[in-house]
Amino acid sequence: MTAGRARALRMRAQRLTTPARSLSELLHDVVAVQAQDVTAAGLAVRARTTGVTPTDLRAALDAGDVVRTCAMRGAVHLLRREDVGWLVALLGPVNVARSRRRRLELGLTDEVCARALDVLREVLTEPLTKPQVVARLADAGVALDPATPAPAYLLAHAANLGVVCAGESTYRLLPRTDDEPRGVAELIRRYLRAYGPATVEDFTAWSGLPEVEVRAAFPFDDLVEGKHGWQLPATDAADLDGTVRLLGPFDTFLLGYADRTLLLAPSDAVRVRPAGPHVVVDGQVRGTWRRRDGRVVVEQFGHIPVSELDVEVESVLAWA
Repeated sequence: MTAGRARALRMRAQRLTTPARSLSELLHDVVAVQAQDVTAAGLAVRARTTGVTPTDLRAALDAGDVVRTCAMRGAVHLLRREDVGWLVALLGPVNVARSRRRRLELGLTDEVCARALDVLREVLTEPLTKPQVVARLADAGVALDPATPAPAYLLAHAANLGVVCAGESTYRLLPRTDDEPRGVAELIRRYLRAYGPATVEDFTAWSGLPEVEVRAAFPFDDLVEGKHGWQLPATDAADLDGTVRLLGPFDTFLLGYADRTLLLAPSDAVRVRPAGPHVVVDGQVRGTWRRRDGRVVVEQFGHIPVSELDVEVESVLAWA
């Protein structure tokens, strides 16, 4: 498979050349959108959809159709309500074990965490801000210093155990779901659909699951055309015609892979933070960008079609 074809497949899989028409369709196809920053998550949605607005995203979060909670690697993501239960059940225990040492350093012993979870189940009868949560916990005898990372680590612990989730600026109990338990193989299948062609190392880095567990479930080392019965979608010339996308901070375009050389030339890597923001042209990072004084300022280190860039800039400025 040529590098150009692989890039075209990844752009299509990420809905960057075939925008989804709804949040539900997008999250079904890309599994999750990283969302520790709600504004950045919105930019990721913008780049992968058509006709979806910031109001739509806020409404979906308020209604619980889209859930913001800890998932891959313990990072906060946007998930479909239909996927929350099984993904948290699969990934949460790994995230909890990984963060245990830091929780103990912050005084969040197993006993303190267990008591706090009981309190959260009682007090989160309505959405509460982090300061409100800390105050309610203190009233119940679980005192956390708001000047330390302890509240954030406790809330992440609760999210990884399927107790709470986050809205735009508040926390609430995780909506109950009836989805059936699913394993690593199902997440691999969904990942390859959203990120392929990709390797076992890519999936391990993206998911945060133990490599030994991943290798036992991974069907093969690399997704290539015609191998093991996997059918790759056909591409056409339109997939490599100068498509430009402005991707915001924490976008999974680079974060979804362990090996990023296909997407970012090694000679340009020193100019780019993997967490973005990026200017992507036909599946390669060709620049970075930032907002300044109501404008989008681009630092270019590869060819970027001007007309396509102008359209993207207008779209980013309109997303508020």
